[in-house]
Amino acid sequence: MEKHDVVVVGGGHNGLIVAAYLAKAGLDVCVVERQDKVGGGVVTREVNLPGFKQDTISTQHGSIQANPLIHQDELELKSKYGLKYIVPDIQMAFVYPDDSSLIIYQDIDKTCESIRQFSKHDAESYPKFCEHSTKIIKAGQVAYFSPPPPFGRMVSVLDSSEAGQEFYRVIMSSAIDIAEEWFESDQMKAATTRWVCENLYGPRDKGSANYINSFPFFHGRGMQIPEGGSGALTEALEACIKDNGGTIKVSTSVKAVKVEAGEVKGVILATDEEIMADKAVVSNLHVKQLFLDMIKPEDLPEGFPEKVKRIKQGNVSPLLQLFALNEAPKYKAGGEINRASNLIIVPSTEELLMAFDDCSFGIPFESSPAVVCNTLYDPTRAPEGKHTLYIYHLEPYDLKDGGSARWDEVKEEIADRVLETVRQHTTNMGTDNILARWVSSPLDFYRYNPAYIKGDYNHFPLSVTQSYGNRPLPGWGQFRMPVKKLYICGPSAHPGGGVWGGGRATVQVIMEDLNIDFRKVIPKK
Repeated sequence: MEKHDVVVVGGGHNGLIVAAYLAKAGLDVCVVERQDKVGGGVVTREVNLPGFKQDTISTQHGSIQANPLIHQDELELKSKYGLKYIVPDIQMAFVYPDDSSLIIYQDIDKTCESIRQFSKHDAESYPKFCEHSTKIIKAGQVAYFSPPPPFGRMVSVLDSSEAGQEFYRVIMSSAIDIAEEWFESDQMKAATTRWVCENLYGPRDKGSANYINSFPFFHGRGMQIPEGGSGALTEALEACIKDNGGTIKVSTSVKAVKVEAGEVKGVILATDEEIMADKAVVSNLHVKQLFLDMIKPEDLPEGFPEKVKRIKQGNVSPLLQLFALNEAPKYKAGGEINRASNLIIVPSTEELLMAFDDCSFGIPFESSPAVVCNTLYDPTRAPEGKHTLYIYHLEPYDLKDGGSARWDEVKEEIADRVLETVRQHTTNMGTDNILARWVSSPLDFYRYNPAYIKGDYNHFPLSVTQSYGNRPLPGWGQFRMPVKKLYICGPSAHPGGGVWGGGRATVQVIMEDLNIDFRKVIPKK
């Protein structure tokens, strides 16, 4: 029977981060991954033509740049294992129906000049908005890379200062609520609101304004491009784990977690083989998979499975198209916009709100794709002179007519309509420029990874009732689960989905329970 100190179930980037820190601390760690390679949502593959490295879920790494894992290089992913990041001077761009455009530069003054074409008021308001967001985030003192406080305690602390009260007000508001408070032009309202939706929020969802606070980040560390593809991060983590004696098993499915006398003992594979864990099992899966499918109800506290069942799933999920191109897109907007590797086509605010309202009722739309051409800054992703293109659109998982199963019938049709939106704003996206295309529907995302219930790579929406110390459930936000030696990491845990590197927070709790000093594991810089 195989035995390790710790078994990590799921080799997404958070599971790998947990495993890497524990392996560096000298523990015998085993990562078990269902897919044929680790990475989860942070993976790069050649899905259409040889030599074209395509990111199949995440593509640019923003939030993780503030994580000490990266900016202090705690695991030597950059200095030893070859991870490199590129920082574009154009962080984000928005193209409007009339082919006017707004560019968010890393330089905030240049950004304000771009905003000024639409509104002098908004150009003057934008730096104040960024300063305000930075101030209230600091006042919130929310630890994104360490364990969060219990939600009630967090609210109590926030209520003790004016800035904290403002932080709480914002995170309880919708994106459109806050956009309308700061900006007068439809262009700025549409841009800030649509950006928030990238985290699978609807613009009217209460709690979606939390993500609007990310705009100052563009002017700090910035959104960064991992050289060679998004999977460069997880490839570096994999090398770190193996270098420190860890084991990684791919193409290996877990069907159950073994529990005896209220304590986790290991995992049972689909083959009925068992892998035992002396010290801990860490789940990177959706908590509904873990507690409803892999652990018997009698091994959990009374009523706990019912609480897990009540976790709310959303209905917004991604439709992704990946292209191999002869040349990068050329936009009718012209000028600097053609250097933007990260761009969103934005309808009017009214149309955007109506589209997301329709989406909530299962009606697809095609008017606001995100268009990412990372080869503008990272030519290693394609053969010389060629380009990759990533077109991402938000769609309902359950369609009004036919539910999720209907995606198999309409995937290509809706993808074509999204592509046509891009063509309306470009001069060179005809068939002669397209060498190959790969499409993944919301249903395909779930098929790829059963943790993406309803196609949601965040596992479930980041509403305030399901965030911070409330994630995954009130009272269970400290990564320890109601079975001894069982922990969670990944999108079901704080801080949620996206490339945050939240596994660093989980591993601090595990090390505390194992009497390992986290600070001594990390070499001083």
